[in-house]
Amino acid sequence: MKHALAFALFAAACGTSTKPSTDPLPSWGVPISGGNVLALSDNVHAVVADPDRDRLMVVDLTAGTTDEIALQAGDEPGRLVEDAAGRVHVALRRGGALLTIAGTTIVSRRAVCAEPRGLAYDATADAIDVACSTGELVTLPAAGGDATRSVFVDRDLRDVLIVKNALYVTRFKTAELLALDANGAILSRTPMPTVRRFDVGGMGGPLIDGNGSGSNDGKIDALPAVAWRAVALSDGRIAVSHQRQLQRELSVVQGGYGGFGCGGTPIESTVSIVTPGQGTTPGTSVAYSPLGGSLPVDLAIAPSGQLAVAFAGGKSIVVTSVPQMVVDANEEGCPEGGMSSSDDFGSPTSVAFNGNNDLIAFYPELPALVVTHAGAKRTVTLPGELGYDSGRNMFHEETPAGLACASCHPEGRDDGLVWKFAELGPRRTQVLAGSILARAPYHWTGDQADLPTLMDDVFSVRMSGPMPTNSEHRSLGPFLNRVPAPAPIGMANADAATRGQAVFEDPSVGCLGCHVGTLKSTKAVVDVGTGGAFKVPSLIGVGARAPFLHDGCAATLADRFSPTCGGGDLHGKTSQLSAAQVSDLVAYLETL
Repeated sequence: MKHALAFALFAAACGTSTKPSTDPLPSWGVPISGGNVLALSDNVHAVVADPDRDRLMVVDLTAGTTDEIALQAGDEPGRLVEDAAGRVHVALRRGGALLTIAGTTIVSRRAVCAEPRGLAYDATADAIDVACSTGELVTLPAAGGDATRSVFVDRDLRDVLIVKNALYVTRFKTAELLALDANGAILSRTPMPTVRRFDVGGMGGPLIDGNGSGSNDGKIDALPAVAWRAVALSDGRIAVSHQRQLQRELSVVQGGYGGFGCGGTPIESTVSIVTPGQGTTPGTSVAYSPLGGSLPVDLAIAPSGQLAVAFAGGKSIVVTSVPQMVVDANEEGCPEGGMSSSDDFGSPTSVAFNGNNDLIAFYPELPALVVTHAGAKRTVTLPGELGYDSGRNMFHEETPAGLACASCHPEGRDDGLVWKFAELGPRRTQVLAGSILARAPYHWTGDQADLPTLMDDVFSVRMSGPMPTNSEHRSLGPFLNRVPAPAPIGMANADAATRGQAVFEDPSVGCLGCHVGTLKSTKAVVDVGTGGAFKVPSLIGVGARAPFLHDGCAATLADRFSPTCGGGDLHGKTSQLSAAQVSDLVAYLETL
């Protein structure tokens, strides 16, 4: 349902009629990432990172005044952290830098990596640790200066935490917590838990056990996915807001992606609590009952122990105590209780608590902060014009099926999951980022001629959403087209990549027969021995898209060249390549 504020303000400009229009459309916003509000230790101020407007705002919560700090266009500020001296450090997600401010003054801007995501302050070393989606962990002195450490950990890093002097990072799509040693090497991996429980309010399709076989015991597996946010609790445990993939068979018919009511969606939101292990011993994680709403993009813990989760898809915030009900074989899986609030300001993207237990929520569309103290709310209106893009709104807004486009395509990319379809078999979620408008036709078989056709089929039919408006048809593509492809792997082996490029361009290998041009794709639908005729995917950003191929059979890029998964010599002529050549070819693909 369109929220009333945006509808009233923008219906005339954006158009709710299905009559085609060529009027210019508003172009605003980036995919929601969450974690953009920091409550300062003085319990008076908050710093807001506004990625949609490329700015920072220092807000006096008592006086209701704001100082604005403009950034460079496209910086996309994200996570923030305060150090012992009161400086605030900000990850510029697309600017590739760590920005440091003191009060309202920019102190420094230091390049760190292509896609900085998570931040943590190490009080012992007086340093800032930066986790990058391109795989690096970078450490910089809080007071300024060059990096003292830069190591490659793993792709798709999200949050970084220092808990009882131990270092941890999360991975976004796989929902893992990695324990690291002092040098950044991985000691252990703790996945968020898989739970098995009674299925409630099912979609009508058969259940799927973890091994892919049909289930007849009325229970369902829910696998961990997409760890949006991780924060440390005062007792040393770590809370992670993430999604779970219910093992259901989907369909391409009306309502095929989900039913209505508790348990009917193939994607649910939850919070898991991890007790870190010792040394190389993985930690233990406890899963809790689902929390209502889609896209749990941010999580905050109050000094009193309350937990707040911002649901961008549900346009609501749930506040509860740290959950106590563990999901087990007897748990029905309905949403946990808790106080849910919804302000008609669009999607809440970030939440934080200050030392007074005040809940601070950021609504970028208005833009405003909503501050809740002892149940009473007040709104701090921030400077700047209202922001709205009907394509951005549609992408994040959940349908009656309980999921949003961004549920499977977080941040405009992909969830890295393989879904079982009744009519199609297994299908790996495709990435949307990276010149989406140039990549038609869409879907693995190229059956969707353009984005409006896809929207009508997927959003309205399979996801049970309303029919897109004219402005939504025209706005979603340009919104997604502004999302760049994932950056190449950090700290690549340049010599190996150069050798791999020569292999890739060797006519006898045949890669260039399909993977050419700026997208590295002809966009043709061809049969290369992988189980049918599928569209040639773009290779730009391919290293960030594990698992690979339409059914996800290749866990790594090297596995793509296995004769049992990659199509053999029908898929290029690669059987003659040595292991060293395949390794070099993979190194090159990682740089695209």
